[in-house]
Amino acid sequence: MAPVDAAASSLDRVALAMTSSLELDVVLASVTAGLVDDFGVALARVWLAEPGDPTLRLRASSGLSARLDGEYARVAVGARKIGQIASTGEAMWTNDVVHDERIADHAWALTHGLVSFAGWPLAFRGTLQGVLATFARRPLTDAERSRMALFAHQAAIAIQNARLFAAIASLQERLRAENAYLRGEAAGGDDTAAASLRRCHDLEAVVAQVEQVAPTTTTVLVQGETGAGKELVARAVHELGRRSAGPFVKVNCAALSASLIESELFGHEKGAFTGAQQRRVGRFELADGGTLLLDEVGELPLELQPKLLRVLQEQEFERVGGSRPVRADVRIVAATNRDLAQAVEAGRFRADLFYRLAVFPIRVPPLRERPRDCAMLADAFVGAQRHRLGKALTGLSPGALQRLVAHDWPGNVRELSNVIERAAIVAAGPVIVEDDLPPLSRADARLRPRTASSIDTDTDARLERLEPLETVERAHIVRVLERAGWVIEGKKGAAAILGMAPSTLRSRMALLSIHRLGSR
Repeated sequence: MAPVDAAASSLDRVALAMTSSLELDVVLASVTAGLVDDFGVALARVWLAEPGDPTLRLRASSGLSARLDGEYARVAVGARKIGQIASTGEAMWTNDVVHDERIADHAWALTHGLVSFAGWPLAFRGTLQGVLATFARRPLTDAERSRMALFAHQAAIAIQNARLFAAIASLQERLRAENAYLRGEAAGGDDTAAASLRRCHDLEAVVAQVEQVAPTTTTVLVQGETGAGKELVARAVHELGRRSAGPFVKVNCAALSASLIESELFGHEKGAFTGAQQRRVGRFELADGGTLLLDEVGELPLELQPKLLRVLQEQEFERVGGSRPVRADVRIVAATNRDLAQAVEAGRFRADLFYRLAVFPIRVPPLRERPRDCAMLADAFVGAQRHRLGKALTGLSPGALQRLVAHDWPGNVRELSNVIERAAIVAAGPVIVEDDLPPLSRADARLRPRTASSIDTDTDARLERLEPLETVERAHIVRVLERAGWVIEGKKGAAAILGMAPSTLRSRMALLSIHRLGSR
C-alpha cells in the first residue's frame, strides 16, 4: 500500500499530464494511462455521457482488457455498477472483488489477481460528464479513495474544458465552411423562391402542395425532368417552413464519385484517408438547424444508402475515419429526375430508403406542359439579360414568343434560359425577333406557314387519325391528374377540375386502368 503522500504525489503527476492538453482524447488517455503507470492500478477506464443519450460509452481504457469495443463498450445508465454510479451520482468501491455481488465476473477478477474496485462519477456543476473506474491488485485505503475523489473532480473539469474547446473549434470550423458555402451561393437576385413559384400560373397545384408541407418537418421528394425547377421548389419548402432562419444546403449526388460523396455528406476526420490533412465538416453538419437538399438522390451509390437511411431515422452519423456519433437536426428534401419506384424494382435503390424519402412527393411538370409560364419566364430572362449585357432590350416579338411557346423544351427552364441568353447577344435591336433565336427544330415543324390548302390537308389528316373516345378520355384525365399532382379531392383536386365527384373519378380511373407511376 502506497503512503498517503506518495499517492498524492503520483495523482498530482497524473493531473498535471491530464491538464496539459485541450484535446479530449489526449485528456482521457492521460487519465487512464497515468492511473495505471503512476498510481499502480491494474485497469483504469473512463465512460462518457452524451446529452440525450441514456447510455455511457467507453472512451478510454488502459491496463487489462484495454479494448474499447465489445460487451462493455456501452452501458445503460442505471445498469451494472458503472450505470449505477452514473444514476446515483455516488462513488462505489470494494476491497473484496472476488466475493462482492456487484462485480459481474468473479472468475476474471480471480484470474488477474484483482482485489479492489473503485468508481467515481465525473460531474461538473451538477452535470454528469461520465464515470471513472479502476481495478487494483491491492486494497485501497480510505485516504487513497478520498484523494481519488478529488482527482475525479479535477478530471471532470479537464474533460469539460476539452469538450468546450472542441465545441468552439467545431463551431469556428462550421462557420468557416458555411461562409465559404454561402459565398458560392451568393450569385442571384434578391427574389425568394416562393415568390418566383407563385408567379408561375401553371404551377398552382405545386404551390398548393408546397404551402401544405412546408410548415411540417416531413421529408419531401421533388420529382421532375432535368431543368424543370426542382431546386426552386425545394428552396420554397425551406423558405416557407419553420427552419427558414437556418441554412439551406444542397449536395448533388450525381456530381461526386462514390468514394467522395460519403465525405461530402458526413465530413471526415484528419488522416481518415490520403489527402485528409484536417477535419472537414460535411453537408449534414453544415445544414444543422436548416434544410439539406439531396439533388439527384437517385444517383446515390447503393452501398451508401443504408448510411443515409440511418441518418434519417436517428439524426446522427459518424464522420469518415471517426468513431464518435455526431448529431444533426436537419430537414431533408430530395430531388430526382428518375423513377425511383422503378429503380427499387430493378434493385438499384433501397425500398426502405425510397419510402422514407417519398413521404410527401411533389411532381414539377415540364415546361412543355406550362405554356403560360413559358411566356412569363422568357420575358423575365430577357430582363435579366438586359441588366447582364447592358443592352436596351425591351422584350420579344410576337413571332419569337410564338416559337418559344410551341417548342417542346426537352431541357426545360434551363434550356429556355440559354436560348434567351444567346438570342439577347445576337439581337441587333431592342426587340428579340424570330431570326435572333437559335434553331428550334421541334417547334419549327409545328409553325410552318399555313395556307388555305395546307389547313384543309391538315384537317383531312387529323380526321384520318381520330382516336377512340376512351383513349381521348383517358389521356385527358391523366393530364388533369398530373396538373393536380395526382390529388383527387379538394378545391384544387382533379375531380373538381373535371367537374365530377371524387368517387366517380376513381371509378373512371379504375375502368380506364389509370394508375400513378409506381403505385402498382
